[in-house]
Amino acid sequence: MSTVTVSLSGALAAVAGVTNIEVEASSLSEVLTGLSTRYGGAFNEKLYDANGKPRRFINIYVNGRDYRFLKKLDTELANKDEVSLIPAVSGG
Repeated sequence: MSTVTVSLSGALAAVAGVTNIEVEASSLSEVLTGLSTRYGGAFNEKLYDANGKPRRFINIYVNGRDYRFLKKLDTELANKDEVSLIPAVSGG
């Protein structure tokens, strides 16, 4: 397991009550599962769709790289990696 820093923004940070947290995980999937367990229902509703997958408008980055261009939720993490969860903002 690696110690990973997770940055939360927008509604995710509001529900969790924090903007940065350290998590023990070896994959991106483990990070999201750990956050879901820690912050519960309201956090899960903001993060996951009805099929249990991350919502399309939640941008997820590992060390500044979009997880969709890595190994998605199977992306392996190393000690001191940084994960960012950023809900997209819309409006005009």
